[in-house]
Amino acid sequence: MAKDIFRTPLAEVRRAHLITPRHQLDKSKPKAWTADLLLANGDEKAQAFLLAMEDQFIALHGSRKRRAEKGFPWKADKEKPSEITVVRFKVPKFLRRDGSLSEGPRIVDAKKQPWDGAAIGNGSRVVVAFDIDDWDGENGCGMTFQPRAVQVVEFVPYEQVDPTDGFEEVDGYTTTAAAAASGWATDGDDDEEAPF
Repeated sequence: MAKDIFRTPLAEVRRAHLITPRHQLDKSKPKAWTADLLLANGDEKAQAFLLAMEDQFIALHGSRKRRAEKGFPWKADKEKPSEITVVRFKVPKFLRRDGSLSEGPRIVDAKKQPWDGAAIGNGSRVVVAFDIDDWDGENGCGMTFQPRAVQVVEFVPYEQVDPTDGFEEVDGYTTTAAAAASGWATDGDDDEEAPF
């Protein structure tokens, strides 16, 4: 039976690993596609979404079951707890019965065209389509939001800082000149023969 698909309001994304899965903190677990959606606490649509997800929790588990400490996949932001609620999306990569590997969420642009593969940077604004994996454990029950599709409405490219940017070019050793002179990369004296 197919699971219901839910959609988030348009919001800013942070720590999006939606193109390629990333290692989880527990290395024994499979890699996962993840993203954190930042919902403004003052936004009516965001608050209506969270209330609807609380209703889904009750629909899945009943009102009498004890919610685990991390039973809701959202929490107050560490830096701005009174302003932002962070909603976590995660779906693990797994081996299907037919031996093939699962695929990550489908990503499209604002016009619903297939994504070009560019890494999605912090500050991009997206809508996430997801299903809910409900779970029950020793310490209570909960739910995980599994991203199935993402629409990138406003794109901010992911930028990685080059740690060599602070260096200045100075006179000295250069690998291109040394490699061109000998054709070999060696350590030590050229006069000594390497033992074989």
